[in-house]
Amino acid sequence: MSVANKVKNSDVSIMLGYLVLFYLAWTIKELWLIEDIYSFGEIISPLLEALVKSLVWIVPAGVYIKYYLHSNPISYLKMNVNVNKGLFWGIVLSLLLGLCLILEAYIFNGASFHFSLSFDDYLNTFLMAGIAEEIVFRGLILQELNKRLAFWKANVITALLFLVIHYPIWIYNDVIFQFGSHIYVFLIGLLFGFVYKKTGSLWSVILMHAFHNYVLSII
Repeated sequence: MSVANKVKNSDVSIMLGYLVLFYLAWTIKELWLIEDIYSFGEIISPLLEALVKSLVWIVPAGVYIKYYLHSNPISYLKMNVNVNKGLFWGIVLSLLLGLCLILEAYIFNGASFHFSLSFDDYLNTFLMAGIAEEIVFRGLILQELNKRLAFWKANVITALLFLVIHYPIWIYNDVIFQFGSHIYVFLIGLLFGFVYKKTGSLWSVILMHAFHNYVLSII
């Protein structure tokens, strides 16, 4: 086996190890620790949830990029390049996506809208979800897969992994068999990956992800 092949195999093993530990840690948190985390009240519990998500999602991804990939995490994640482009398209595409979701909910389902949202919604459903989930999936996983696979193959795998990370909370909430949600989250994952590729900025998908979650919360 050549040195290059050994390095590639080592890279794959390290990434698989990271993914296994990441999914295991988040599954334990979602299935067995969530009630404990949310037992401290309306302010402390959301802050604790944000802390746990940072420790499971953001910190390990940053450590992986800095110490294994030997890159600056901010630069690798494309958080300091194409910033204006990312913000512009993030806002534009967020508004378009939000408009589609609102029209679909109002016209076809007769949904009403409620804007009374909690501190937890703003901190974790919007802000932390947008930042942490895009850092891990589009920022790290998609880029690493795209080093070895064509973009759309990498994007499909990333979207599938993005779907699977929702399974623990769906199991906890007993909605795992709502198969329409599986298709929807997979397609949203593909869309986020495509936008990230085209804009070259993580900010575009962070904004889209956060605003998407906001719209779903008020419907």
